[in-house]
Amino acid sequence: GLTWSKRYDSLVNSPHGPVQLSDGRVLYAGKQLWRENPRVGVAVSEDDGVSWSWLAEIPAREGDDPQQYHELHAVEAADGRLIAQIRNHNPNNQSETLQSESADGGSTWSAPRSIGVWGYPSHLLRLDDERLLMTYGHRRSPIGNQARISSDHGRTWSEPILISQDATSTDLGYPTTVQRDDGVLVTVWYETMADNPKAVLRSAHWRLGAV
Repeated sequence: GLTWSKRYDSLVNSPHGPVQLSDGRVLYAGKQLWRENPRVGVAVSEDDGVSWSWLAEIPAREGDDPQQYHELHAVEAADGRLIAQIRNHNPNNQSETLQSESADGGSTWSAPRSIGVWGYPSHLLRLDDERLLMTYGHRRSPIGNQARISSDHGRTWSEPILISQDATSTDLGYPTTVQRDDGVLVTVWYETMADNPKAVLRSAHWRLGAV
């Protein structure tokens, strides 16, 4: 981290960044911003992020404005399907996380659908046991961060698991989770505390049982 390369244009923007696929490609689900043709979809790199090409657009759900889709993140499920989740600000399912899937390596995507999760934006992680974990900010009571598990490669999601619920402000979220070699999950998020006007980073170490 002492020295860095020049910046590369990754074509899309999203806070949780890209994910590496089993075939070696790096997939970045996001939104094109500040361009003549803004689109929501995925870019791909075959040289570890040095160069990027546009792969596919994620189609809008009927009645939705795709410009109200924000802050995507994707993961590769154990069955090879790609799962992308989307922060939604359309009137239908507003403030919920929507989900789109690809069964052909990202070349085509389904129209986003509701998965019944209020909260955003989500971070997706494939666990060592091949279940999928989504973590996301929850800005209404209980205010904090939550997680859900999928045991069927993203087709359905569990009831919420509370990671934190002691926030004094809704100015928080964007959790990211990693799994250590010992199975412990580490989730990090930003939060504005009651005694400090400047946001800080908080973390939680937790274990996941059968869900």
